[in-house]
This record gives sequence, structure tokens and C-alpha cells, in this order.
Amino acid sequence: MFSNGFRSVYERALGDELDALDPRLRAYFGAIPDGCRGVGAGVFDSAGLRIRLLRPVFALLARWGIAFPESGADVLFEIENTPGAEGTLRATRTFHFPGRTRVMRDELRMVDGRLIDHLGVRGILEVVLDASVSEGGLRMESRSLALRAAGRRIPLPPVAKVALEERTADDGMQHVDVRIRMPLLGEVYGYRGTFAYAMQPAVRPLSARA
Repeated sequence: MFSNGFRSVYERALGDELDALDPRLRAYFGAIPDGCRGVGAGVFDSAGLRIRLLRPVFALLARWGIAFPESGADVLFEIENTPGAEGTLRATRTFHFPGRTRVMRDELRMVDGRLIDHLGVRGILEVVLDASVSEGGLRMESRSLALRAAGRRIPLPPVAKVALEERTADDGMQHVDVRIRMPLLGEVYGYRGTFAYAMQPAVRPLSARA
């Protein structure tokens, strides 16, 4: 489970806990083989904003490719994972709402032993994550947030907490549950549902095709 000589960011973040991860999740959290990309598709029971008062904030986040202000049930979902330089992992998540498609982008990397997710256009939002294995599934919780703009890193106060759980569902599909909570407001945003995931050949750029 190596790609370009690197373990995946998840393998490095989990360390000895990796052995406790459900083997059926290894294809997702392991390193993507050379010349491949990970592709998944499914339906989410619910996805989007929980509190309409925050719609202007999440409309701005949508412009950056971080989150979105829509909310719905039975939302079609797609994900594409591609390996980046030095073992990083780039993900593109697409949510198909009636009349609107929203795309979220991020890049995971390990920096000085920390798992860091750079979300949105040019990684404008930085989230430091703690990862662990619980009952065979993966849990991640945010430790801190920061903005990255004009070459500067600006730490943010604890305005929100991100929590993620991924495990194998009873039908063999992969189940994901992401929640964002804010002080006093509770859960303000999230998505949960199942998808199927597999490796496919990487798509070559037009300039590289015969």
C-alpha cells in the first residue's frame, strides 16, 4: 500500500492504530497505487446547512470551495482522491442538489507529525486534525483552525469544531458522517450517507495523450 515510496497520510497519522482499522476500509485510507485515482459514488441521507441564519457565511465558504449553504435529503455524492507530491492526498467532493451542484476541495498532508487539511481554493482554510480508530472505523476531530492568505497564517479562535467518522456499513458500503458544531448553536452543518469506492486508472491530461 505504497505510492511513489510514501505511505498515505492516514497510515502515517494512525501509526500503530492502523492495525485496528477495518480491513474493508484499507483501500480508502491506504496509499493510492501509482497511475491510479480513488473514485466513489453514493447517496447521502442528508447534506448541508442546518441553521438558515448562517446562510451568508456558508455562501461565502461555497465560493472558496469549502462548504455550501444548500440543504437536502437523498443527495447524490461523488468523490475523487488523487495522490499529490510527497504523499499528500487531494480530494474533490461533489454534491448534486436539485438545480445546483456544489464542489468541495481539500488537500491532506502530514507536517511535523500533525495531520493538516487545507480546504478550499488555494487551501485558504487550515484544519489541524486528530485521527484515531474506534471500533474498526476512523474518527477525526479538529484541534485548531487557521486562515492562510497573502502568505500569512492567521490562527482562528475556536469558533467551530469539526468531527468525522467513517466506517463500513452493514451492506458493505462505506459510511461517512461529518458534523460541524459551533458554541451555543450546536450542529450547524454536516453530511452523512454511504458510497461505494474503487481504484480507477488516473485520467491523463490532454497534452499527455496520443
